[in-house]
Amino acid sequence: MRYTLQMLRELMEIHPDRAESLRIHVEALERSIEIQPAFCLQSVRTLFEAAHATIGPRLGVVFGKDDNFQQRTRALLNAMDFSVADHPDTAKINDTITKLLGSINGAALALAELSNIPNMRHGGSLDWGTLQRQHALMLGGLCDSLVAFLFNVAWSRSTDEDAADNQQDYDDYEAFNAFLDSECDPVEIASAIFDPSYVLFHLDETAYDAARIDWEAESTVDVASDSEAAA
Repeated sequence: MRYTLQMLRELMEIHPDRAESLRIHVEALERSIEIQPAFCLQSVRTLFEAAHATIGPRLGVVFGKDDNFQQRTRALLNAMDFSVADHPDTAKINDTITKLLGSINGAALALAELSNIPNMRHGGSLDWGTLQRQHALMLGGLCDSLVAFLFNVAWSRSTDEDAADNQQDYDDYEAFNAFLDSECDPVEIASAIFDPSYVLFHLDETAYDAARIDWEAESTVDVASDSEAAA
């Protein structure tokens, strides 16, 4: 039986107007679990980073330029409302569920650490072992439940007006756009030429944000490495 991310697919059915852009990432993770488990960690991180980039602005979260994967997850959790309406202890419920969800933050830290081990996500020798299907099934199940939960909570508390107020603009990320345009060929449609970054931003903002976050993280690592070398 083909493996499916049941909770994320249910999320797409419940919120088709909001979650359809998740489909490409969900299908990529499902394929990797089935036929390319060695690449599943990249897809898992991409889905978490898509949650950061999509939910954060809608909740008014401003990530620090140097925030790492775990810090972004923590900031997202701190901004979310887990209270239960019409309950006398609603504030206590929110605080208790927030504590319970510390496991999400722990999972984010573990994912970041695993991602930095050679041959788990990138780098390493061709002779080294890498993730197998049993690892991919575990990571996929973790991602399915946690990412779907984050989106469900955020989307149940925010409105379309909130999303519009926090809508990011293409021109906000000039450095990343320039990088993306230098790496990809221009897009030609009916004799009109478009920048790749512009096309990606307007057609799949989730993919754009995930790529931008990954680029920012790698840029931060490169700067840190240069600083250490200089010292």
